Amino acid sequence: MAHRPFAGPGRSSTGDADSIATTAGKPGDPPSELQGAAAELRKLVIQAVARRPAECMLLSGGLDTAILAPLADAGGMRAAVTVLTSADAPDRPFAHAVASHLGWQHHVVEAPFEELLLETDFVVETLRTFDPMEIRNSIVIGRGLREVARCGYRTVMTGDAADELFGGYSFMWGKSAEDFEEYSRRMAATMKFSSQPLGRALGVEVKAPYTDPEVVRFATGLPKRLKVAHREGATVGKWVLRWAFPECESRWRRKDPIEVGSGSTGLPAWFTERTPAEHLAEEQGRIRREDRVEIRDAEHLAYYQAFRRTFPEILKERTFGVDSCARCGFALPRPDSTFCTTCGAYPARP
Repeated sequence: MAHRPFAGPGRSSTGDADSIATTAGKPGDPPSELQGAAAELRKLVIQAVARRPAECMLLSGGLDTAILAPLADAGGMRAAVTVLTSADAPDRPFAHAVASHLGWQHHVVEAPFEELLLETDFVVETLRTFDPMEIRNSIVIGRGLREVARCGYRTVMTGDAADELFGGYSFMWGKSAEDFEEYSRRMAATMKFSSQPLGRALGVEVKAPYTDPEVVRFATGLPKRLKVAHREGATVGKWVLRWAFPECESRWRRKDPIEVGSGSTGLPAWFTERTPAEHLAEEQGRIRREDRVEIRDAEHLAYYQAFRRTFPEILKERTFGVDSCARCGFALPRPDSTFCTTCGAYPARP
C-alpha cells in the first residue's frame, strides 16, 4: 500500500527547492545538503516503522505521529488512541484528521481531570517520581496505554524520541552549534520515555520507530543547521524531519508537549483552586521539617502525597550526598545532572 498523506485541519503542505534554498541553514549552504539529508532520513524512518509493526498508535496528530501513521497504515495498522481532557484540547482536530483520513478505528478517551488523576498512583509507582511535569505528561500516556490494553491490543506505536533527536525543544535553540550538537548527542545517549515502563506494567509492548539505532545514528551526526531553522519569522525545530515528509499536513504544526496537546497543562491551576493557601503553607513547612523535602506548589504537594503513600519507606533510601538533589535528597541520575528526576527540581544542586 502506498504512503498516504492526510488532510489536516486548516493546514497546507507547501515547499519546493526554492523555499528550501531561502530558509534552510546558514547563508551559503546549498539546498542539496538539506535535500540529501531529508531523503536519507525518510528512508530510515520508513524502514524503522516496517521493522516495528504494531496494532495501534498513541496518536496526537502532531508532526511525529502524523508522519508515522500513514507508514504504519501501510504495514496493517488500523487503530489509534487519543487522550483529551477537554473539548478544546489542541490535539483533537489533528488526531481526528489523521485517523479519519486513514479510515482507522479511533478510540478517543475523554478524560476530565478527576478521571485523569486516577492514573496518578500508577504513574508514581511505576516511575518512582513526584515531578509535576513528568506526571502531568505521563498520566496522559498511562491513561492512553490503559485504553490500548482495554481494547485488547498488545502492541502500540509512539512518536517518542523525535524531539530529542531533531531539536524539537525550544530551550535548545539558543545554544551555539557546537553546544547544541554536543547536548543532542548526550540526550540521544541517555533518553528514556515513560511509555516504556508504563506499557510493560500494563502488558503492552511499546514500539518507537524514532529510537531505531540507524535513525539515532543518523540524527546524532546531523549539524544544528539541519535541525533548527527559521520560517516566516519564527524559529522551527525538527527542520530536516519536516522536509523528509513534505506531504505530512501537520508539517508546520508547532511543537506542543503532551500536557498542552491533551489539555493536562491546566492541572497546576486546578490544584491551586482546590487547595487553601493556609493548608499549602502548613504542609510545606511540615514536610520541610519532617521529610526534608521542598514542596513548590499545590500540584507538587498532591503528587508528593501520592509518592509518600506509595513508598512509605522510601525516604530512608536517601543519602544527601554530593550526588543527591538539594531539594529532596534523592540520588540524581548522573554525577553531572542538574535536574532531579524524582522531585523535578532545577537546578537540583545548591
